Amino acid sequence: MANEIVADHTTLLDSRQLQYLEWLVTPAPDRVPRTQGEMAKLLGIDSTTCRRWEKKPFFKKEWDKRVNEIQGSPERTQRLLDALYAKALDGDNRAAQLYLQATNRLVPATVVVQTNAASELSDSDLEKLVASIATREHAARTSATLRVV
Repeated sequence: MANEIVADHTTLLDSRQLQYLEWLVTPAPDRVPRTQGEMAKLLGIDSTTCRRWEKKPFFKKEWDKRVNEIQGSPERTQRLLDALYAKALDGDNRAAQLYLQATNRLVPATVVVQTNAASELSDSDLEKLVASIATREHAARTSATLRVV
């Protein structure tokens, strides 16, 4: 019982299921053994048993929980941000944009709400409005590029 955990109030994962679960949440390149068939053999079961476990609600629930814990870990997020930052410094504009978005440094464009219909604007007012929006957009793009370089 020491190696068992309660996935819900009525179902337990045994030690083999826990071992298999740990194997599943390990990134594929780091798994030992490498394949599901080899893991099943190590556990003394058939690989179809592994596939049956994966379909059981209590197993899926625990698997999802562990995957979410791994994906949401601050350490993983920081490593990802560091990698994006390094690529951005190497000149990758997409990485720079993603890094700035993820760190809330990329300010969305300001939206000006015009209460008059565009058809009611004079040509002069319409030209001024378009020019001001273009100026803001250019400044935002220039600012984002300068922060990356």
